[in-house]
Amino acid sequence: TPLLAQTLLLFYLPASLGIQITGWELEFNFILLGKDITLTLFNQAILIGIITLGLNSAAYQAEYFRGAILSVGEGQITAAESLGMTRLSGIYHVVLPQALRRVIPSWSNEAVYLPKYTVVVYFIGVKELFREAFYIMTHPTIAVDPLIIYIVIAIMFLIMISLISKGLDILHKRTGIPGL
Repeated sequence: TPLLAQTLLLFYLPASLGIQITGWELEFNFILLGKDITLTLFNQAILIGIITLGLNSAAYQAEYFRGAILSVGEGQITAAESLGMTRLSGIYHVVLPQALRRVIPSWSNEAVYLPKYTVVVYFIGVKELFREAFYIMTHPTIAVDPLIIYIVIAIMFLIMISLISKGLDILHKRTGIPGL
């Protein structure tokens, strides 16, 4: 199902079933330059966003790991057992190290997609980059061309995704086996 549908379902389902989710707010109130400011670090919408993005990403990652484990081959377990290892020990010491090396490129794809998917939580009221951009564009005292705001957001996403991608490329190179 689409991520937006999952997010909206998890956000509105508890209320429609009469379930109240309370006690998840973490706010700080303070005065800065004579103005009362409330900084919300955590609330119900953020919790639902984290759960939805986490479950959606976990489903994809489970398939990536399953495919990587299956790609190692049954012969590796047989070889480990012939060396006197138990099946569980063979999986832990032989199969998983190979599978984890093989899953890094797929995991990199998911890690790059996840920041892009955060835009979906905008629809349940989470203040993410696009919500803040909308606030800036509609604020009466701020006169900025919307194109400039969206270019800045695109650059922020580009930097964030480039850092994630580069970090996982370094990890992939460090865990690689020379000659393979």
